[in-house]
Amino acid sequence: MTDITAIYQGELNSLDQIKVSPLSRAYTFSDSIYEVIPYFSGKPLCYEEHLDRMMQSAHLMSLNVNFESAVSDIQKLAATLSNQDGYVYYQISRGVDLIRSHLYQDDLEIERFGYGMPARFPSSAISAMLCEDDRWGKCNIKSTSLLGNVLAMNKAKSQGCQEVVMHRDGFMTEAGASNVFYFDSSGSVRTSSLSENILPGITRQILIKALENTLYSVKEGSCAISDFHDAPCIWLTSSTKGMLPLKNLIGTDYKLEENYKGYLDVVELFNSAMKLHLEVLE
Repeated sequence: MTDITAIYQGELNSLDQIKVSPLSRAYTFSDSIYEVIPYFSGKPLCYEEHLDRMMQSAHLMSLNVNFESAVSDIQKLAATLSNQDGYVYYQISRGVDLIRSHLYQDDLEIERFGYGMPARFPSSAISAMLCEDDRWGKCNIKSTSLLGNVLAMNKAKSQGCQEVVMHRDGFMTEAGASNVFYFDSSGSVRTSSLSENILPGITRQILIKALENTLYSVKEGSCAISDFHDAPCIWLTSSTKGMLPLKNLIGTDYKLEENYKGYLDVVELFNSAMKLHLEVLE
């Protein structure tokens, strides 16, 4: 990991040289938030939207963050990606305790950590597994409390899958690290309405906006998992996946209809919108 540039409390270093206290509240309580900002040929996708979501997560957790320092950190990491594809991972915790305690001190120094990672983003259809959503109840906060996701996704891995599609009481919430869209049997594009159980994905919103006033305007609402049996196409959206179709979904009768016209049309609209959202920081 010596070639990966990281930052801790404003100081750049190689990732393997970063030292974090075991009493960091990120470690002891997952008392922390994060963002993943994708870069394409060195250009960030929806930079301001990612910052806004990080600020909203900080607000919901009462984290008193100096975002000028956070922005400076992110820009330093982004510079290391040059003209490459990749992403900046950035994490903010409440700080480091003197003694581990559920009750945090009001004067803790906010802890900032991140790194820049060159990466290739997936493009081929993947397999997923249907599962119950047993995560904590405020998934709209981009918290590092991801144990529920980790357990579900590794169970899916044992069945040859790369993702999970989660549901509560028979209604879809989201995937382990993505939002979920699908065509229902009538040809409508569906996705779940935002709630505390669903992270407001940046790419999710790009797609919804791109499809407004087209034949494929998205219908948000309660999405029954029984819809999946007859769905011609289910796909995921995220900052690092873009739009990624599922070839099958274990636990349902779903099979991807290759070259489904509606999906191909949606991909074209999405790709046009993505080009408009790639920004160069001044």
